[in-house]
Amino acid sequence: MLEPAAPQLEPAFDAANQRVHVITHGCQMNVYDTHRILQVLGAAGWVETSDPTLADLVLVNSCSVRDRPEKKIIGTLSRMLPLKEAHPGLRFGVCGCVAQQHGESLLKKVPYIDIVFGPDRIADLPEIIAENRTGRRVAMTELDDPSDHAFLPVDPTVETGPSAFLTIMKGCDRFCSYCIVPYVRGRQVSKPAAVVVAEVESLVRVGVREVTLLGQNVNAYGKDRAGEPSFADLLARVAAVVGLYRVRFVTSHPADADDAMLDMFGSLPSLAKGLHLPVQSGSDSVLFRMRRGYDVARYMDRLARVRRACPGIALSSDIIVGYPGETPEDFEATMSLVQAAHFDSLFSFKYSPRPGTAAAKVKDDVPETEKAARLARVQSLQDSISARRMNGYLGSEEVVLVEGPSRFARVGGRGKLRTEVQGRTSTNVMVNFGIDRVAAEARGRLVRVRIDEVLSHSLRGTVISWEAD
Repeated sequence: MLEPAAPQLEPAFDAANQRVHVITHGCQMNVYDTHRILQVLGAAGWVETSDPTLADLVLVNSCSVRDRPEKKIIGTLSRMLPLKEAHPGLRFGVCGCVAQQHGESLLKKVPYIDIVFGPDRIADLPEIIAENRTGRRVAMTELDDPSDHAFLPVDPTVETGPSAFLTIMKGCDRFCSYCIVPYVRGRQVSKPAAVVVAEVESLVRVGVREVTLLGQNVNAYGKDRAGEPSFADLLARVAAVVGLYRVRFVTSHPADADDAMLDMFGSLPSLAKGLHLPVQSGSDSVLFRMRRGYDVARYMDRLARVRRACPGIALSSDIIVGYPGETPEDFEATMSLVQAAHFDSLFSFKYSPRPGTAAAKVKDDVPETEKAARLARVQSLQDSISARRMNGYLGSEEVVLVEGPSRFARVGGRGKLRTEVQGRTSTNVMVNFGIDRVAAEARGRLVRVRIDEVLSHSLRGTVISWEAD
């Protein structure tokens, strides 16, 4: 929607040498969208800058899944307001799910925001900017019709490291009662498998060695598109790409975690040994009200199945505490599930209503103090479990994909400075270690490392061998 034009127009605009600074909050999908924003603007002559003081456009790409994202955005931009006062040509923009949710109301609430656009409008960004320069403040948040949605082609030159995200679908058809995703990302649309494989191949050609496949409900891939393979079959096709060392994916829904997908962890060597499977609650009654489509027994069966297929797999999950109607008994059931599941890591949150969802129409009847107390108990329990899981790495040998230099440097024998690099295990744990070669030569390589030290959230080790040497 466009506001009435101001009477004065700005001089003719040339995007060449214009600089954009993007601040990204939220999930991997937001990170992927930021890359597509930079891709679209780069084709129009814009250059990315990491310094907001040099920018002609500052964008905040943010999520609306968690509590108070609008407040966070306003706080971020308000702190940058002096930059706009010093540089009258500077534009502020908001994008991502929060832009999709609030749309034009952000323009009405925050007078120094110039443009608002949703995820489906990234391709239109040059036109949105041009419209804004005529004196209009622009909000463009229309969702594509699922039958007409066209995915932006991936430009592999935007990627700068050995790991990359790749969207294989957008939207979700599940409509869990608390979730805003179907309203801000739309209905499920799967990218054709041939396109997915071709994009993975293009990423490998520029040095990407690990790809994370993205979707709001990634393991429902293909169910909306006749003739496409199942998600398990797509994993097999992607894993077959020559030169790709690892495949990951997020985020999965337990109701769509079928045997074929789970068994892939035991049959595809390049499928990373990590699965994020959000449970949300350990109470069947809460899961029913959340419209999750499974019960605790089914969820635990899924964990047992994947652990049989891949012993040692790292499992992570999400928990919401204080969902409307959650009783003390419901919460204790969640504590029991966390104890029994023995997750490697857990993302836990206090329930907060998202406008427009079914749960938002129900009284939020668990007091904030009780939510906080329950959250603290869940996190304390998980911290102790995670510590035990991390200690299990001590003395083990792990294959690590080198991502680049670490912020640490250590002095070797006779005062020789060794390069300190970092990378991740197949189970997605960060490892720091020294090497006797230039970091750039090691980037994207697989190396076997003996784990000598366990820290809170990372490991330290010593190189045993380079996998390709």
